[in-house]
Amino acid sequence: MTDKKISIIVPIYNLEKYLENSLDSLLAQTYKNLEIILVDDGSNDASAQICDDFAKKDDRVNVIHKKNAGVSAARNSGLKIASGDYIGFFDGDDSADPDMFEFLMSLAQKDNADIAMCEVRTIMEDGSQRSLATGEHRIWNSSSDFLKDLFNGKVSIDVYTKLFKKEVVNGVVFPEDCKTNEDKYFLFSAALNSSKFSCDSQAKYTYFRREGSSSNTRFTQKYFDCVILADRILDETRKRYPELEENALCNKLSTVLRIYKLIYTRNGLEEFKKEADELYCFMRDFDKSVAKKFLPLNDLTRFLILRTNKKLFLFLTKHFDRR
Repeated sequence: MTDKKISIIVPIYNLEKYLENSLDSLLAQTYKNLEIILVDDGSNDASAQICDDFAKKDDRVNVIHKKNAGVSAARNSGLKIASGDYIGFFDGDDSADPDMFEFLMSLAQKDNADIAMCEVRTIMEDGSQRSLATGEHRIWNSSSDFLKDLFNGKVSIDVYTKLFKKEVVNGVVFPEDCKTNEDKYFLFSAALNSSKFSCDSQAKYTYFRREGSSSNTRFTQKYFDCVILADRILDETRKRYPELEENALCNKLSTVLRIYKLIYTRNGLEEFKKEADELYCFMRDFDKSVAKKFLPLNDLTRFLILRTNKKLFLFLTKHFDRR
């Protein structure tokens, strides 16, 4: 296997409880030619010191200490100094299998892929495990084919299961003005610069869903950032791949459906009534024939129910469809 360098960017904010175990999983990688960039995003616990201690322990570790500005700004700081031939990402409270980056590099080299992908396993709060890994090996030979699957939900959007050739992320940044769904926007932007993609659907990354995670929190203004980024993706798609406009429109529709559900399930309908009404009007007026062509089946079912009977949609969401 080639000995090309991988730069792994790790944004860190107040993770002292988990950080050492997480970083140990990076230092234990079977692929050794790594540059591990720890970005301390203004932590006020022991995280900053833990980062410095790891830098003293292993000369592959570089540390950036910066004022708190969010995960996107932290990752962008890492991108600015990354010297690797490939770029990977990692969250400082998760864990990587020992062979994860060897697996991704082997996949990238074997398939000559600009972006190589694996899968994630999720450890729930009760200790149970979930994974969408299928073992399938798939290759996309064009950006447009990959974007079609990204838009219809057939590609995971998490950047921490991806390995990017450095040249396809040159000039690509995470959107610092948005606080959620930034991974999908980054992946979309990198895909515009790519021509070949490879995925081996094996779980190599472990995400821990912890108490107090965003999945359990009240609805807040930040979730509308998902719609903002879906609009940016739509605008860029119209410029670069006008033939995929309807696909990108359905990507926005899926996003709006998800946010509308979140407003309801996380008790935001009263506070965000105006915004909820605007989202509903977008869905109500959406071209049904376009939705039937490109919307994933589950979203299409939700969309058609909502168009027919909003009260029924809310009832089913409350009792049967909180995903």
